[in-house]
Amino acid sequence: MAFSKLTSRGGSSRSSNPTLTRSASMTLIALACAQALAQDAPQRVEAITVSARSAPVLEAENADVGGFDAPIAKTPQSVSVIGNDLLNALGIRTLSSALKLDASLADNYNAGGYIESLSVRGFVLDQTNNFKRNGLANSNYAPIALENKERIEILKGTAGLQAGVAAPGGLINFVTKQPLRDAFTVVSLDADRWSNSKVHVDSNTRLGSAGLRVNLAAERIDNHWPAARGDRALASAAFALPLSRDTSLLIDLEHHRQSQPSVPGFGLLDRDGDGVAESLPEARKLWRTNLNNQPWSLPVVTRTTQATAKLSHRLNADWNVQVGVHLFRTQIDDRIAFPDGCSSAANYVYPGLCGNGDVDIYDFRNDGERRQLTSFEAALQGKFNALSTEHRARVALSGRDGAVRQPTLGAYNFVGTVNAFSPSVLAANPALESVNTLSDERALELSASLRSLWNARFESFVGVRLAQVDRSSVNTDGSRAVSLSQTHATPFVAGVYNFNSTQSVYAQFSQGVETESVPNRPSRFINAGAALPGAKSDQLELGWKWQANSRTLVTGAIFQIEKPYSDDRIEPSDARGRPVRIAAAKLARHRGVELSLTGRATDALSLQASATYLDARYTRALNSELIDQRVTNVPRFALSIFADYKVAAVRGLSINSLIYAQSGKIVDSFGQVSLPRALQIDVGASYQARLANRLTTARLTVENIANRAYWREAPTTSWGGQYLFASAPRNVKFSVSTEF
Repeated sequence: MAFSKLTSRGGSSRSSNPTLTRSASMTLIALACAQALAQDAPQRVEAITVSARSAPVLEAENADVGGFDAPIAKTPQSVSVIGNDLLNALGIRTLSSALKLDASLADNYNAGGYIESLSVRGFVLDQTNNFKRNGLANSNYAPIALENKERIEILKGTAGLQAGVAAPGGLINFVTKQPLRDAFTVVSLDADRWSNSKVHVDSNTRLGSAGLRVNLAAERIDNHWPAARGDRALASAAFALPLSRDTSLLIDLEHHRQSQPSVPGFGLLDRDGDGVAESLPEARKLWRTNLNNQPWSLPVVTRTTQATAKLSHRLNADWNVQVGVHLFRTQIDDRIAFPDGCSSAANYVYPGLCGNGDVDIYDFRNDGERRQLTSFEAALQGKFNALSTEHRARVALSGRDGAVRQPTLGAYNFVGTVNAFSPSVLAANPALESVNTLSDERALELSASLRSLWNARFESFVGVRLAQVDRSSVNTDGSRAVSLSQTHATPFVAGVYNFNSTQSVYAQFSQGVETESVPNRPSRFINAGAALPGAKSDQLELGWKWQANSRTLVTGAIFQIEKPYSDDRIEPSDARGRPVRIAAAKLARHRGVELSLTGRATDALSLQASATYLDARYTRALNSELIDQRVTNVPRFALSIFADYKVAAVRGLSINSLIYAQSGKIVDSFGQVSLPRALQIDVGASYQARLANRLTTARLTVENIANRAYWREAPTTSWGGQYLFASAPRNVKFSVSTEF
């Protein structure tokens, strides 16, 4: 049911002492293992050739997420990379915090302490189809641990060639840390103003010709909200083994556990009492309020295990083959005192709050939800000559098998009304009465792409992915079974013209596709359970890329994406007034301009800057009043500028700043309410020196230095709710890391 995707919450659990004990234990174990393994290791592992550089580097040259064997500066795509060095420089711990580093990314229902999601170019990404891990299909339906991630790769736009059936906004690929050439162990300690604390160990060692990279982390989570304390722990290991001169094996394992009450959003106020909420509450009055603060509130607990194995073999100097398998398993105990709607006024308000701040509270519990995904890919990649031209080809067979297993019954029970400005205590009602849904999804895909270098000036890129998708769902009581089986083709065509060795322009056309079936509720829909035709999204993009110097890339893109949505049409002839859901009855058109600059402007100055202007509107709809209205929760303008400057007068000292701004987000479908402009400035400094002959780095970061209160997002959910999430107050973070 829809409510199983709400938030997860709680109040009373306290686990700071066990967390700190685990932190110390994990640190000691990691240090002991790393030193023991390294004692007899040889000096170099030539088969593992990733070299480290001083942070932040901000000069990524390649990204696997694009799917073509070409540098970022040469691909006809908008690709950005957020590296681990940048995340460390700013003390970023969560995916939602990392969104501030790219103006094309935005929040989407990012409740504190809950599973995070995002939009790219104004389109919300699908949690199970728009995410990859080391190039293999992965689920994002779990909290993300960043400590063992080397970088986050973002492909902007339709990703039908790269991901098959997926939302058109983009594709996210999390690349994990792999064994490096040189042995090291880095221990990091973090703390902040709110008593949040973390210990992280990153250890790299050699075992003969093989390499081992271990990341361990334990964190006590604390923040500016009352009753939202939690903890988490991460253990991961990456093992690289050269089997022969031409064959290598990479195995990556990860287990991540998090327990934390999540903090729900607020809503518009119905000031005039007509049952329609229309007024923004003051963000500063609510930004430290947690409506999930009941004596019976429980944390959301997630336990996630992931495993990846990749075998690479070089057939000859021109061709290689790679086979990979990825397993994702998570178990979620999702609980919250959830605020939704208001029944205390003369007219019931939904979505939103009553004019005085009253809101209804529901006791939501869904323990033991299990999600799993198994994916694979077998790819052949290489180059050949034909028609006096060099061609680079890639052919891949891939697939994924996912399942969601809910408990037989869950709870979603009304328990009373509180006031958001002065919450009160309510009695719990944990009765398990709501039937849940079981679902399965399988996909088998064949993709092929060809990059052709016709001459020194012109390159072409073509590709297509064929996807066979099967989906099914059934309620836990055996009712309302529905299934869908469809085949789709998503092409990609592009050309690149190189003015010279540093500047190029490109044009691109690509498609994406999404599948949908009508909810199997005969009481709600005339065509309940029907499988709708696949909704194909079209993208046109023109871009420019300039390698300003060997370490700085400047890019620009103009794009248009059109995505069809289903919509409901009321049938007057139906005695019960039920609608019929019609495929592609509504069309959203997103037109935008993106600019970015990334890299080292000078030896002392590193920059990562981006700006996006986006006009997202409905151009077709059954409701004529919706035509030409802007899409909700999509900023019209966003800006992100990060700068790091190495102070020449003080060796080892760097200062940095991040400026993030966005404006133009609307809250309601008809554009009556907009969020005020959001502006946040973070500043920081780092100092690197040798202490006791060990390289030590200390970092200080002040987030939201001006202590600005603003509404950062206003998502509309699939069940029709509209929510408001506020910025966080000023926070001071400190970290110190030492290399052994």
